[in-house]
Amino acid sequence: MDILDEEKKLRHISNLKPRYLIILSAFLFILMIVSAYYELLENKKEVYHMLEESARSLVNTIEKSSVNTIISDQEIEELLTQHLFAVARNVRRLDSLAYLSDNLLEHISQESGVYRINVFSKNGVKIFTNLLSDTMHTLADKHSPLDYLKPILEGKKSELVIGFKPARFEEGERFAVAVSRAGRKGGAIVVNFDAQSFLDFRREVGFGKLIQDVGQQSGVDYIVLQSSNEIIAANKSVEGISFFKDDEFLRNAFENELVLTRTTEFQGHSVFEVVKTLSINGTKYGLFRIGLTMDEINSVQMRMYRRAFILTFVLFVLTVILVSVVITNQNYRIISEDYKKIKSLTNNILENFSLGVITIDKDNLVKIFNKFALKIFDFESDQVDNKNILEFDFLKKSKLKELFEKKLVVSDLELNIIIKGEEKILRVNSFEISENGQLQFYTITIEDVTELKQNELIKNQNEKLIAMGELASSVAHEIRNPLNSIMMISQRLESEFQPSNKSDLFASLSKVLKDESSRVNKIVEDFIKFARPPKLIPVSTKVSNFFESLKPIVDMMVKDKKIKFKFKIEQDNTIKIDIEQMRQVFINLIQNAIDAIDSEGEILITYNFKNNKNIFEVTDTGKGISPDKIGKIFNIYFTTKKEGTGLGLSIVQRIILQHNGTIVARSELGKGTTFKITLP
Repeated sequence: MDILDEEKKLRHISNLKPRYLIILSAFLFILMIVSAYYELLENKKEVYHMLEESARSLVNTIEKSSVNTIISDQEIEELLTQHLFAVARNVRRLDSLAYLSDNLLEHISQESGVYRINVFSKNGVKIFTNLLSDTMHTLADKHSPLDYLKPILEGKKSELVIGFKPARFEEGERFAVAVSRAGRKGGAIVVNFDAQSFLDFRREVGFGKLIQDVGQQSGVDYIVLQSSNEIIAANKSVEGISFFKDDEFLRNAFENELVLTRTTEFQGHSVFEVVKTLSINGTKYGLFRIGLTMDEINSVQMRMYRRAFILTFVLFVLTVILVSVVITNQNYRIISEDYKKIKSLTNNILENFSLGVITIDKDNLVKIFNKFALKIFDFESDQVDNKNILEFDFLKKSKLKELFEKKLVVSDLELNIIIKGEEKILRVNSFEISENGQLQFYTITIEDVTELKQNELIKNQNEKLIAMGELASSVAHEIRNPLNSIMMISQRLESEFQPSNKSDLFASLSKVLKDESSRVNKIVEDFIKFARPPKLIPVSTKVSNFFESLKPIVDMMVKDKKIKFKFKIEQDNTIKIDIEQMRQVFINLIQNAIDAIDSEGEILITYNFKNNKNIFEVTDTGKGISPDKIGKIFNIYFTTKKEGTGLGLSIVQRIILQHNGTIVARSELGKGTTFKITLP
């Protein structure tokens, strides 16, 4: 049916009268002229935008490279200065000891790699020099030592950085420092370094070279660094270029340290110019000006002219184009409908997906937050749609925030997160969708594995307890028979034998033997109780009634200590438990809490009902458990008490597991411990 409809439409188009096509062609011609004009404007905008981005990027690169180059030169110059000062100070020490000679200065200059060491009297007369064969006296002075050394010779300074200066007699540049002579002799010690190679290196790889290299790039007309009244550096002749005093645009950029762009004239042609202040450590060195060619703009204009010529040809094929447009339009509608169907189907799949799916765009706005994700984070759809994901409270202290911020791609990453007071374990995968190298969307899939992990924990704990129970049963069996024999022997010794001497010692030893045997027998009984726990007899009871039955026992336990004890019930539900065995659990945990508190403290027992789970917590303000021991506390035989057997918490764990529950502990040294019991 759809194919027949399409054929009818095509036949209808083919039956159009010529005059209609002429009118339509004329309309399309006008439309194309207008379209070409607006396309030119848009293309110009795009090209100007590209030029501006390119210019800003280029000037930032040059500015950063220039700053690095200048700072590097300054650091090298500072290291050179420190080296020359070290040599000068060494010479001053030798001078104070009257050890100086021309030969010694020659040796020092060779060892330290300096060019010239001269010692001048307070009148500026050279006394010592490392130049053993002084042939310079026949050459004309370019300057006098007094030109540089006056502050030292007059006693105003003890050390002076002369810096770069022309050589006194020869060609070339020197870098020099000076220090005053030791004691009251007066005069100065000058150490020179041949700076010609350093300056050549700077010219080859330094600031000027940077401008020349960048200036040779395609599309760059000129690069200039200028001050308010002079050109500091340029990649070519820039005669006729404006200065600050004549150009308000340049003054504004320099004074406010802005990056500005404009179109201006340079040597008879238009250029796109970007300007930026070169500033290092708060000091303005000048203003960078980069001119980019306008060839691309001119190319856009030429395309427009060519388009006008092509329009004539377009009129001849207008009918074909018209038919193609109509058919294309119909195909577009079909594709749009298919797209809507696929989109609807995709949305339905995502909404009913068994994983949480969250998709954000490049601006961190939520685009997809499916039902399962809403359930995991306990949200309503209107709370998340088109909201910034980074503003959600649950992300503040979570690894998830880092994933969304940095758009990290992860696989099967497990995270612990607190959502409205409940700890959940999430398994996270993520991927990104990019277009032309630019990230468009970022998607995270989330699986709530909390229950799975809890089931694994219960399974592992059960397996562990079964193994420990078998061990305990075996140990109890092996110990009990010889232990009974020992106890019978101790009783017979006490009743049938009366030693002729040391009767008190004999009685004491017999009592110790009997007491220790009884203690071992108690441990064996605990082992048997652990290995063969009594069958549960669950009954229904109110939480408040269960806590009331604990209160008298607890009061007796804390009677002799300054410990505050509190019960807190959020909901007084009815629970089904073996009351006696569960009472043993809490008495054991409370006793541990009391033992953990040295003098004053607080013990809090709370009950809450969340996600169809009964949650009990026993919290104390005691000394806490160290991280290296917290994972071992439920192991059989493990104890931190001097008189402990290591069975108390193992029995507690077994009782909780018999109730199909879990028990976990968290602790911080110096702050206390919390045992969390979760029952179905």
